[in-house]
Amino acid sequence: MREALAALLTLGLAGFAAAEPARPALVSLDYCADQFVLALADRAQILALSKDSERSFSHLRAQAAGIPKVRAAAEDVIALQPDIVVRSYGGDARALALYQRFGIRTVQIGYASDVSGAADLLRSVAAELGAGERAEVILAAQPAARSVTTAEALYVTPGGVSAGRGTMIDAIIAHAGLANANTAEGWTSLPLERLVLSPPALMLTAFFGFDDDATDQWSVSYHPVMQRLMEEVPVIAMNEARISCPGWFVTEEAAAIADAFEAIR
Repeated sequence: MREALAALLTLGLAGFAAAEPARPALVSLDYCADQFVLALADRAQILALSKDSERSFSHLRAQAAGIPKVRAAAEDVIALQPDIVVRSYGGDARALALYQRFGIRTVQIGYASDVSGAADLLRSVAAELGAGERAEVILAAQPAARSVTTAEALYVTPGGVSAGRGTMIDAIIAHAGLANANTAEGWTSLPLERLVLSPPALMLTAFFGFDDDATDQWSVSYHPVMQRLMEEVPVIAMNEARISCPGWFVTEEAAAIADAFEAIR
């Protein structure tokens, strides 16, 4: 009898030692952080996502359905007793010290301006969450860069702003195998005069009709000449949910652009 009891106890302890440690409970504070949490964590780990997690600009909004949402207010977050808070811009940065006092670790998501940087962001967050293998599976499934062409694409927004070199949009255009018609650095006004003299092969639009109340109807994008150009040049509407956050899924947007361009050439 004593030997049998000892054997059962030994088996029980062995099973306990072999069990995986409990994965941390997570709260996400903004829609960009939501994407990383939804992609890298088990659903059971997620105590709450941001209020914007199911909005149209949230890439993984379908996966966010049914998961509780929380304001980014510190008192609301602490009440959930998470192990880790994940944030990009959400919440008050002054609350980070408060989280630490309550034993809550904060994972701060950085920024990326190109495809490799977006991959590094995913790996960085995954390392913090103990999900390194999951990140590599996600990255391995991303579309590869397309063959380089000389066709130029111009990014157009309703506010009359375009993306030049060194921006994530520029990196997406390059990954799609296209050249950026805006050769300036960073974010610039639309080069209307240059467009008239040398129209691009393609225009990429985003956020038109997205927030009409915030759109300046007097911007260059609504100039009659620009409107005429957009009627004459092929236009591809980008998926805002794949470009509003510097996530790994920017390569999916590049692939979608490349496929759409191939179809209309």
